[in-house]
Amino acid sequence: MITTYLQGLRHRFAATPVRIVAILPGMVDTKMTESMPTGPLFVVAKDIVKALSTGRDVVYTPWFWRYIMLIIRWLPWHVFKRLNI
Repeated sequence: MITTYLQGLRHRFAATPVRIVAILPGMVDTKMTESMPTGPLFVVAKDIVKALSTGRDVVYTPWFWRYIMLIIRWLPWHVFKRLNI
């Protein structure tokens, strides 16, 4: 998973001024997702700026994606593969 890779980079650069932040957006209102329910692009941008100023390492945006992804991660594979997502 990309978050595991970024966690390794974060550890590698911990003693330097380099910051590694994982931005995990849900569906964002763009041309690619125009047929899907999405969150406004300006909300996602605001969340990213806020995360950079607060020092958070992982950011889910919009905020409710944190809970959606928590549920998805805990689903057994045989249940997840039957979902139409």
